[in-house]
Amino acid sequence: MSTIETSVMTGKMTGVTAVNTNTVSNEFCGKMFNSGKTDLICTNCYSMKMLQGSRKNCVPKFQRNTDLMARMIHPDNLPILNLAWLRGHGHGELINDWHYINFSNLARKNPHLNLSLFTKRRDIINRVFKLKGYKKPKNLILVYSNPLIDSIVDTPPKHFDKVFNTVTRFNPQDNCTGKKCIDCLNCYQHSGAQVLIEMVKKRS
Repeated sequence: MSTIETSVMTGKMTGVTAVNTNTVSNEFCGKMFNSGKTDLICTNCYSMKMLQGSRKNCVPKFQRNTDLMARMIHPDNLPILNLAWLRGHGHGELINDWHYINFSNLARKNPHLNLSLFTKRRDIINRVFKLKGYKKPKNLILVYSNPLIDSIVDTPPKHFDKVFNTVTRFNPQDNCTGKKCIDCLNCYQHSGAQVLIEMVKKRS
């Protein structure tokens, strides 16, 4: 039986293992990327550009994860991972409720690791949290990825543990300074800052 595949990330996320899905086939990502709105970080999406260019070879693997995660996976079929830290979506975004529930069950099955899940899909998170009996595992760190540039969300939305913002102008609160994620781990722990701010390059 096919199972979720992990990837070791590169660049800023070098040393971090992630469960990635296919950004290119994600309808939400496509709409955001092609929106033409210059105030959205998504219109300059690194993942969309990489998976259509230098990292095309990753698409089949990420699509397999997409196809699996978008439907119910019985917890018995989720892998046990020999990791301390796991990133949900170095590439990709939630597709539907099952996608999030599967990540939640993956965290529950691996209580020894911290799973940091980045998402812009507050609609999905809000729906799942309304399900009778649902309780988020303590080792699942939900990070709201604010889609708006230079519009800081200074409190994590309901159900989220942290919020990640991007700015193009100097901000004294900037605390995502280009250090490699594995050397910081703020996004992977309940401790530390709840509001994260990263300077990104201004677009031409």
